[in-house]
Amino acid sequence: MFVYEKKPLRGIVFVLASVFLGLMAGLLIKKTAVETNLVTTLLYRFVFSVPLLLLFAVLVRKKEVFKISQKKTMLMRIVFGFLGMVFWILAIRNLPLGLAAALFQSSAIFVTMLSPIFLQEKVGIYRSASVILGLVGIFLLTDPFSSSISFEIIYGFLAAISGAFLSISLRRLGKADHSLSVALIYNASAALVILLFVIINPASYFVANRIVLMDLIYLGLVTSFSQIFFTGAYHYVDAIIVTSLRYLQVPLAGLLAFVFFEELMTFYEILGASIVIGSCLIIGWREVYFKVN
Repeated sequence: MFVYEKKPLRGIVFVLASVFLGLMAGLLIKKTAVETNLVTTLLYRFVFSVPLLLLFAVLVRKKEVFKISQKKTMLMRIVFGFLGMVFWILAIRNLPLGLAAALFQSSAIFVTMLSPIFLQEKVGIYRSASVILGLVGIFLLTDPFSSSISFEIIYGFLAAISGAFLSISLRRLGKADHSLSVALIYNASAALVILLFVIINPASYFVANRIVLMDLIYLGLVTSFSQIFFTGAYHYVDAIIVTSLRYLQVPLAGLLAFVFFEELMTFYEILGASIVIGSCLIIGWREVYFKVN
């Protein structure tokens, strides 16, 4: 892991850069949704993210670039990271971008629910109340009072749940293994799986034109830089600062979705998103500053 070096301004810049790049990735996924398929998007997302991650990991880790001590937990990270990415892409392709972002960020609520089982963490009255509040927000996110509830909203839920298990595995890995090695092995493993799938089933690969091809290549590169900035942020600021600033992605995603795709969230979706983010912030801030379990 990185040796902590307190430089708040640099850390905040790193977080904001990862948020911006994450939004770019979401827009690229949304833009190419009609002219390509899930398998092709995953292929470019993972394959073109590996070279830069490999370069940075080699520079930092040298000969220990692939060294991982917690192999079972690393496997858990690969599985749930891959599932989370699949459901995340499906959510972006089928739901308004702001709604998909809000649902995905609700993973902190599911982490709190699962932490007593998998991390042996105690959950007291304040965190329990925050979870209940967050679940109310998730319920409102589905816009239950609408006459046309979309079945595709399940993709957002599954992305959040997969993200929760991913967070649990990353917490474990963070205690003994370097984050750059973890990121590299995850992305390289997923890239290999997708490559083998496309080789076995060539018909699964589809790109409509050269413009879409370039957008998919940009997606892989943007994702790679996003992970580098996100990882680097923890070197300079506390985790709670990183988490809190990343919630900016929700309102910004809604704004960009309106500007580029004329997508609108309903009143109840906006209310639900606000409640979810508020709940997650309460969980994070109380855990760090008040030490309430």
